[in-house]
Amino acid sequence: MIRHVLALTLWGLTSTHVIPANIIDGKDDRGALVQLGPALGLSPAEITRIRAVFGNVACFGDKPRIGSAALFVTNGQILSAAHIFFEGATRATKCFFRPQNANAGWVPLLTDNTHARFGSATPKPGSNSDWAVVRLAAPIASAVPFAVDRALRAVGDKLIVVTAHPQGFDTLDPAMPVVQACAVRRVPKSTEATTFYRSDCDASPGSSGGMHLFRGGDGALSFRGMTISTGPSGGALDGAPYDEKAGSVTTALGTDAAILKAGRELAGE
Repeated sequence: MIRHVLALTLWGLTSTHVIPANIIDGKDDRGALVQLGPALGLSPAEITRIRAVFGNVACFGDKPRIGSAALFVTNGQILSAAHIFFEGATRATKCFFRPQNANAGWVPLLTDNTHARFGSATPKPGSNSDWAVVRLAAPIASAVPFAVDRALRAVGDKLIVVTAHPQGFDTLDPAMPVVQACAVRRVPKSTEATTFYRSDCDASPGSSGGMHLFRGGDGALSFRGMTISTGPSGGALDGAPYDEKAGSVTTALGTDAAILKAGRELAGE
């Protein structure tokens, strides 16, 4: 029963608050994983694996919040943007994760201090503290998270970015991830405990927590970063060239440094 109630709630949240996307460098490059994935070099096995480890994260408390998340380090915990779990200094309640497999159910998230790690006690949206590693009430059976990419990020690195169900894709099956190809455009030097980079990835509400995959020289995909913020949606910037000062930019936190340390500690490694 709870699965059907949550599915309907999430569908309502994503379909009744339609906001234009922040589209960078021309047209919207996003599309359904099973349709666009092969053109991005994803094999059938990789597509199946993505759907097993990645999906929707939602908190259905007083102020419902939704986003994207991926299994991180183990199949018993996820990485997502911290602002999904907070309303100011108040932690959200009734939080769940749902892999984007056709028949997957919602799994409760354990957001107490024993089972979760956040970038700060009051993480600021879009900041270096905007990350959360949270345990699942039960691991996702047989799911194998992508290995964390600890290599230095570089301008021009090609990314495959996966988003759970961003606004603007309301007619798409909520169990189907949205995927796109984009690239790292700048790697600022971070003075914080985390790393971050700027990209030309398209984004819209619901993209927070999106998984950035990178294919290394050995051909294997690795988990490189996570979307945390983007520029203004629609208006004069719609399709505008990449421009950080104007806001035509998307920001990601790297899955290394403090985030990887927190993930390993929570996993007991």
